[in-house]
Amino acid sequence: MQMDDEALLAGMCRLIGIRAEHLAPLPRYADLCLARRELLAKELYWHLLKSERESVLLGERAGGLDAAAERLLREWEGLLRQPLDEAQARRISQEGESNCRLGVSLSWLSGLYERVQAHMLSSLAISAPADEAEAARLLRKRILLEQMLKTHGYQRALNQESASRQRHLQSMSALYSTLSGVTLALADSVDRRVMLQSICDVCMQESSFHLAWVGVPDGDELRLEAMSHQDLQGPGEEMFALVRLEGGHEANPVARAARARALQLSNDVRNDPALSGWREQLSELGEGSLLAVPLLVRQQVAGVLALHARERGFFDQTRLALFDVMGREIGRALERHDALERGQRIETELAYLSRHDVLTGLPNRSQMQELLGRLLRARSDGQVAVLAIAVEGFHEINARLGYDGGDMVLCEMARRLREAIYPFGHVGRVGASRFIACTERADRASELVEAVLRLLPQQVEVMGVTVEARCSVGVAISPAGPCDSAGLLRRANLALNRAKDLGGGHSRHYDAALDEEVHRLHAMRSAFAMAVPRGELRLYFQPKINLQTNRIEGAEALVRWMRDGRQILPGEFFPAIENSNLMRELDWWVLREAVRQSCEWRGQGLHIPLSVNLSAATLKHDDFLPNLSALLEANPLPSGFLELEVLESVTQQEAEQITDKLERCRDLGLSIALDDFGTGASSLVHLQQLPFDTIKIDQRFVRLLLEMPGNEAIIRSMLSFAHYTGRKLVVEGVESRAIWQRLQEIGCHDGQGYGISPPLAAHELPGWMRDWRCSGNETRDINFVYTA
Repeated sequence: MQMDDEALLAGMCRLIGIRAEHLAPLPRYADLCLARRELLAKELYWHLLKSERESVLLGERAGGLDAAAERLLREWEGLLRQPLDEAQARRISQEGESNCRLGVSLSWLSGLYERVQAHMLSSLAISAPADEAEAARLLRKRILLEQMLKTHGYQRALNQESASRQRHLQSMSALYSTLSGVTLALADSVDRRVMLQSICDVCMQESSFHLAWVGVPDGDELRLEAMSHQDLQGPGEEMFALVRLEGGHEANPVARAARARALQLSNDVRNDPALSGWREQLSELGEGSLLAVPLLVRQQVAGVLALHARERGFFDQTRLALFDVMGREIGRALERHDALERGQRIETELAYLSRHDVLTGLPNRSQMQELLGRLLRARSDGQVAVLAIAVEGFHEINARLGYDGGDMVLCEMARRLREAIYPFGHVGRVGASRFIACTERADRASELVEAVLRLLPQQVEVMGVTVEARCSVGVAISPAGPCDSAGLLRRANLALNRAKDLGGGHSRHYDAALDEEVHRLHAMRSAFAMAVPRGELRLYFQPKINLQTNRIEGAEALVRWMRDGRQILPGEFFPAIENSNLMRELDWWVLREAVRQSCEWRGQGLHIPLSVNLSAATLKHDDFLPNLSALLEANPLPSGFLELEVLESVTQQEAEQITDKLERCRDLGLSIALDDFGTGASSLVHLQQLPFDTIKIDQRFVRLLLEMPGNEAIIRSMLSFAHYTGRKLVVEGVESRAIWQRLQEIGCHDGQGYGISPPLAAHELPGWMRDWRCSGNETRDINFVYTA
């Protein structure tokens, strides 16, 4: 170092053409140069103020601008008074380094030297010593030498900073090369294990690690998923010790990283007290530094990346930040892989679900239609048979056992269907309780139908309960000509619907008449859609009387469709519209027309209660009560002058939906009648849920009263039921005097039928009522046109 300082001072002196010992006389002129000391201090102060940056930097170092100016003044005084030797030269050079690191600019320093030199030369000129020229020369040489030494130190600091930055850039380049390589591995790899192995390889190649590995949780330890190393023969005992995660290994840095879900670092493995008990194993791996990076997927540890370096202190803050980022990126890549794997599993499941029924595992509708299409295309001269199968009463099974029990019954039905159809055909589930079977052995269709009707109705033991279920089967055989799967399935479903109409437990084969019936109903439905707009509907009224006293009790409103000059009865067009919105449209037309007609008659002094039939679909609809209230508000009727008739055949579910609404109707002054009593399959408990005031016995019991004695017993039981429940009984189908008399003997009071009067047009009813009252109670009061 001493030689360097000597060489530095000698070299600088040679450069300016003077030797250091020649400057020895300069201190004699110090007082003359500093004669105007206060003015020099001001010069230094103002030079500091010229540059805001230097004033801040030097002021902070000295403790203020005044202190900074005083310090500069002392430095210049030392320049004049102290001899220049190697130690002084080294100090001046170091001051230049300090100025560089502090951030003082060379231009500001140059300006300072120029300003101070001019001031001191001016001071010498004022004092005018005898050797003024020599003194001025020595002053210039000394100031120049001082400036060159500081500049040399300044340049040396710049070189050191440049070298440091170069090393930093090289280090960062290696780090970012590692990150870039890892990013490419994350982007290019579609296989999880290949991706992790690529990451280990990149860390080895780009960042000078001698060992890199990834472990994924597997019970109480990590499973080595990927590893790269320089000179290891393979994972030894020390490696297997590292991957253990169970308790008692708290000093294990890899286990700590997995538990804490945070980076674990040791920059001096051999001397790190935190690695007590593990230093020996880690030293055998030949490292000086170790970093364990947890790989998190949705805040759960999916693995640990361990990086081993032989160099101590390898992981500085920059490297730590980079590997922390890299760990998060790997975690996100693992999350994407998990999402991709889940997506693939879901796609597989969706592909299965799109073709199979989830509950039974049978093919669904689309797969059965596709299978049927293949069978139709593959047939040569043979025929293909389709069986549409419905398990009946399934809603009651669900109501009794719940959905779990119902599912068990369905699975058993599916098993029995396989047994009945295989190996001659295929079975699929196409609805809640509907199945489809198809076979290219059309010659065995009858045998298959018999097997289905035999096996499916057998009792099923479910949840400790014995369940019986009926089934209906519709059969369609492919014709000789062209036929597609959709058309064949449609025909099988038509046949199934007709089989269900037979009451369950039956089968029906498709024939052309079924299509003709469908087309006829469709044509009638289309025509009826214009009946109301065209004014083709008429309302007729059939009187009801007291069979004991002949007193008129009211009339039932009955609709007629006048089409092409012909009167069409409801029994002919109801099947075409009963499951459509047209039925609701018809109900409201009848209701509005009946209310209007009743108000019109009341204005004429004719007070007669009216009964109107309403479908369950109308009663269930949300707008029923608001519309009814609005209708009655616009057309007020006395209490009991409007009766709503509801068919007994309403289901349990429909009864639950309309009960509250019927109660509300009674609050509005309307009475409720249960129509066609005795024809439905409802239990008395179910009927008791409905708030009805009147029971109307279906005319099929009354017309055959005299021919079938059993009907009289039924009527008597209905009469007793009405009596004990406090309801009125009305019998329909009174069509002869003999029937009337027998009903009187039984004790029936109210009745209606063609034997009393056929349905009458609105303008005919007042006249009929006048004639009826005028005729008294003679036998001629009966309409003998219809008397048997």
